[in-house]
Amino acid sequence: MMRSPTSVVVGMATFRRPELLAALLPEVLAQIEQAGVATELPSQYRVVVVDNDPEESARDTAESVGDPRIRYAPEPRPGISSARNRLLDEARDADVLVLLDDDETPHPGWLVHLLSTYVEHDADAVSGPVHAVFEGGEDPWVAAGEYYLGQRREGVTTGTVLRRAATNNLLLDMERVRELGLRFDERFGLTGGEDSLFTGQLTAAGGRIVYCAEAVVDDLVPRARNTRSFNLARRRAQAATHVRVEQNLATSRRARATNGARWVVIGAGQLLKGSALAVVGRVTGDLRRRAQGESRVASGLGALGGCLGIVSSPYARAARARRR
Repeated sequence: MMRSPTSVVVGMATFRRPELLAALLPEVLAQIEQAGVATELPSQYRVVVVDNDPEESARDTAESVGDPRIRYAPEPRPGISSARNRLLDEARDADVLVLLDDDETPHPGWLVHLLSTYVEHDADAVSGPVHAVFEGGEDPWVAAGEYYLGQRREGVTTGTVLRRAATNNLLLDMERVRELGLRFDERFGLTGGEDSLFTGQLTAAGGRIVYCAEAVVDDLVPRARNTRSFNLARRRAQAATHVRVEQNLATSRRARATNGARWVVIGAGQLLKGSALAVVGRVTGDLRRRAQGESRVASGLGALGGCLGIVSSPYARAARARRR
């Protein structure tokens, strides 16, 4: 049965990036204005900014816009899960919650495309592509490793049903979220992976995540993240977290044991194949083979670490900053 939503919340979590937030808010308001013209789409829109900084560094930025549709909501509890749960709470009376990150810029028609796909495909969630935009140009090693191509989902068409999705470009049907009692797991607040677990729980309960190829956002990759060392560390962390998510989605002890054994095999295989590919790349001077081999090694190490319960905490630095 096709849904007829009336109220939409566009929500973003932020932490000490007021310049990026200041650039994003007018873009979001313009998207709302465009969506409001379409008669078949909802007519009520709000914007919620959840500030995960106890010092409330985003308050002035959010309030200085002077638009009554923007609500500023401080969330001092550290971790990305706490911030995203606050967004769920702020949208508890809405039909739809649209999530994006504070370092992103939506393409023209982004919100219209998300909402239209949601209505036309009777979806419980809609996910769109994320295009990386590199500050100062993409690092050659990062480009050769094709690290960010997966976020673009090249070749995937609108209407494709997904198993999971990230929350940096995601629409959620709030009635379905409330019905299932879904929340972002606080145990993943400092490690990440909370979005993969959340959407995995949604689909495990029979929910449908539909892809919208036209709902594009650009994601700013600063110079500090546009490096070989950062992306190898991120590969390891994401692989370990992926294993942890799989184990949390397993429905029995036997399933967890099977998962663990499978990921040991996968991790070891990535480690061996990646090592061979990286050596060939170094010997032949083939940067693509070297970068992709080294990335596989990192993923293999992360998967094996995840099987042992070893995970990284990329959000922990932010938490220490809060305590200071």
